[in-house]
Amino acid sequence: MTNWFKYIGIFALLLFLQVLLLDNLHWLGLVHPFVYLWVIILLPIELPRWMQMLIGASVGAVMDIFTHAAGIHMAGCVMIAYARPLLVARYVQDIERMKGAITLDAIGPGNYIRMLAVIVAVHHAIVFMLEAFTFQHFGYTLLQIVVSGVLSFAFILMLEYVRKNT
Repeated sequence: MTNWFKYIGIFALLLFLQVLLLDNLHWLGLVHPFVYLWVIILLPIELPRWMQMLIGASVGAVMDIFTHAAGIHMAGCVMIAYARPLLVARYVQDIERMKGAITLDAIGPGNYIRMLAVIVAVHHAIVFMLEAFTFQHFGYTLLQIVVSGVLSFAFILMLEYVRKNT
């Protein structure tokens, strides 16, 4: 039961960081880092897919409430929660023996970085394409996806290294 308190605490901390600090970063309208994805990445590997999707929907709904979005974060989070077991099967070599969360130590730096890149890219593509809801300014939307994705990737990787060293 204490694991769930840990996940709720991490989510509260990331929500605080996201809403009060990172949502106020604006540079030409391109920079929108989303670190709350780390909560979905850290979920235990043995959770059933429906529970991962329910947690993803909850995380996305909370972000939508705080950012005044119309379900775009929820859509992105549900998609990455759905795809997470597929990515785990692809990037985790010894799934039978691995218990607990997906961390840098558990699956190795190369696999963790590849999995994180795919999760961030899919989430950001969904969020920014739904936000734009047109292909009229596709270049600008693609630039938002890339710039925000790189920044989100760097922040999440930094958080993982901080977690690893504490």
